[in-house]
Amino acid sequence: MGIILVKNNKGGVGKTYITLQLAAYKAFIKDRKTLILTSDSQNDILKFAGVKVDDTSKFGLEDFIEGKSYKIKKLRENLFFLHLQGYKIKNSFNESFKKAINILKEEFDYIVIDGSPVMGLDNLFIEIADHIVIPTFLDNITTHSVLSMLKKVDLNKVKAIVPNRIGRTKLEKEYYDFLNKKLSVQGIHLSFPIPQLGLISKLIDNETLLWESKAQKLDYIKGIFISIWREIDNE
Repeated sequence: MGIILVKNNKGGVGKTYITLQLAAYKAFIKDRKTLILTSDSQNDILKFAGVKVDDTSKFGLEDFIEGKSYKIKKLRENLFFLHLQGYKIKNSFNESFKKAINILKEEFDYIVIDGSPVMGLDNLFIEIADHIVIPTFLDNITTHSVLSMLKKVDLNKVKAIVPNRIGRTKLEKEYYDFLNKKLSVQGIHLSFPIPQLGLISKLIDNETLLWESKAQKLDYIKGIFISIWREIDNE
C-alpha cells in the first residue's frame, strides 16, 4: 500500500512507461485498485494505454485539487488515471493538494506517480511519496544525474534504480557496475536492465500493456517489475 513516485530529473528515460507498467502489475496481477497521477501535461499514459480523453484542459488533477468537478479515467480493470490539465500548479495549492491526496488514498490501494520536474508539483510529490523509483540510462550524464538526485532525497524512500532501454555495449556494463558499487553501499536495489527490445516497441504501438502479452520473451521484463515491487513491499 502507499504512494510510489517514479522520477528522474532528466527527461526521456522512460518514466511514463515504467510508471504504467508498475501500476498495471498491481491492478492486473494483484487485483489492487491502482491510480496513476502525472505531472506531465502531455498525459502520455493515455496514449500508451490506448485510451482517449477528448479534452484534457478540464476535469483533471488541478480541478480536483481546487474542489471542482473531476473525472478519473478507467484505463483497465482496477487501473485508473487522473490527467493533468496543463497549467502550472500554484504554490498556494500545497495544503489543498495534500488533502486531495488523502482523499485518493482512501479510495485506492496504490497511487503511482509519473513525476516530471516541470509543473510545480515536484517537491510536493517527493514529500508525499512513500517510495521512489528512479529510471536511468547507463551513460555518463544520466548516471550522474541519478547520483545527484540521491543527495537531495530521503534515501529511505528510494527503493530501486531501473536502467532502461539498454543495449549490450561494454560502456553500459561499466556504468552498471559503477552504479552497483555505489548503490550497494546505500542499500538501494539496482534492478536488472530493461533491454531495448523491438517487442516492447510493438506493444507500445499496439497500445498493449506488458501484462496483457503472453509472449515468453517478455517474462524477463516482467520479472524486473516484480523485483521492483518486492523492494517496495519489502517482501
